[in-house]
Amino acid sequence: MTPREFLAEVVRPNVSEFHANWASLRHAFNAVMAVDALVAHMFVWCVSHRLEELKDINTGTAYREMLAHRDPAAYGLLRDVAKAQKHVRLDFGKPQISGAAQIRTRATGWGEVAWGGGRWDGEQQVVVDLDSGKVRSLQEIVDGALLFLEGEMARIGC
Repeated sequence: MTPREFLAEVVRPNVSEFHANWASLRHAFNAVMAVDALVAHMFVWCVSHRLEELKDINTGTAYREMLAHRDPAAYGLLRDVAKAQKHVRLDFGKPQISGAAQIRTRATGWGEVAWGGGRWDGEQQVVVDLDSGKVRSLQEIVDGALLFLEGEMARIGC
C-alpha cells in the first residue's frame, strides 16, 4: 500500500470518525495511531523512491524523530501521544507528556485551551495535559499533524 492509499483508506476515515466523535477516546486513539502509522509508510516509500531524503536516517524511529523536530507542536506531540498509548509511561528522551494518563476526555473552560484550539464552555472532548501545564485539544493536534504530514508527502512527491 502506498502512502497515498494508506492516507485515503485508513487515515482519513479514522480522522473523520474522530471529528464526529470528539469525546471518544477510542476514536481519538484510532486517529492518532493511523496518523502516526502514515509516517512508517512515508519512510518505506522514501527508502525505495527518495533515498536522498533520508541522509543519515536509517530507521522509522529516526525518521519520526526528524519529523517531530521539524513540527514539535503538532506531529511531535502526536508522536508522544502515540508512544504514550503504546508504552503508558514515557521514560526516555524529552517527550511533551509523561504518560497515557495525561490523555483524557473532559470539559475545558474559558481560556484553558488556545482560542480556536478546541471546544470550550463545557463541551466534553479529548484533551492532552502537557507537562508544561498547557492543555491541548487532541483533535487540534491530530489535524495539525496530518496537515504537516500531507505537506511533507507533497514536498517529497509521494
